[in-house]
Amino acid sequence: MKNKFYGILLIGFCSLLLIRCNKTDTLATDKVSDYTNLAVGKFVIYKLDSTVVLPFGVGFTVNSYLVKDSIDGMITDNLNRPGYHIVRYTWDSATHQWNNSNTFLAVLAGKTFEYTENNMRQTRLVSPIADNFSWQGNSYISTSPFNFVSNDDNYLGWTFSYSNVGLPFRVGDLNFDTTITVVQYDSANNKPFYVNSISNYSKSYEVYAKGVGKVFQDLFSWEYQTSYVTRNCLLIHCESNKCDTTQISCESDGSTNGNSNNCDSIASAQVSQGVRIVCDTIPGNFTYNGYGVRLSIVNHN
Repeated sequence: MKNKFYGILLIGFCSLLLIRCNKTDTLATDKVSDYTNLAVGKFVIYKLDSTVVLPFGVGFTVNSYLVKDSIDGMITDNLNRPGYHIVRYTWDSATHQWNNSNTFLAVLAGKTFEYTENNMRQTRLVSPIADNFSWQGNSYISTSPFNFVSNDDNYLGWTFSYSNVGLPFRVGDLNFDTTITVVQYDSANNKPFYVNSISNYSKSYEVYAKGVGKVFQDLFSWEYQTSYVTRNCLLIHCESNKCDTTQISCESDGSTNGNSNNCDSIASAQVSQGVRIVCDTIPGNFTYNGYGVRLSIVNHN
């Protein structure tokens, strides 16, 4: 009886091992082309959520569209390599027709998948496809698109990496059995967010489904800046254990032309020790800047 039990246990263990080995081998042999679905006549329709800044930088708003990325032919890139010419159409709900809005270039170059959008060439997929495998996806880009921020999170040096390789992914009502996630970047400063701090944040990742191509994208980069105003400034002069307090005029409205510089000149004129200036500092105006793009697949062929 005991031998029979150990026999069943051994068979079960070997079965699990075989399943794991088969799963690993399957993922290891996946090709980049398995997740691009490049062929003339192929198209993907996405819901595009475009995040833009509101007037005067008071916040963000989201505008939503339907777009169709359609491969209409082959083309040669500037390195004399064959590629796929992709036209993006935007759906006009007023005229009920698709209007040409942009063009892209996709190139399968050996073990890499390159995509050129708005004259920026990214290496979006590479081989081998395995969790945590990383590469420099923006190495062909010379200028950061995040020129609205004081800190672009070193966009040109972003390290792309794979995660959730081989796992299912759901977008709306569509389920995809085998997908890969490309984490392009995700960072945060000043977390949690404080209204009195200068903050910036960038994230970007894409999900590709086997036999379909890109099914989801989420990119968002923003910056928050605030200025400070000074009020109720006092000059305090202490000598012989006695302090005199004098109201002084060096208030500031947070701009570079404010009177706060007067504080420095007043303080430097005091040669006696024990002189200090105290002001109430409160947040003034604030502004947001940035943009975001979210693509969610709704149909494909």
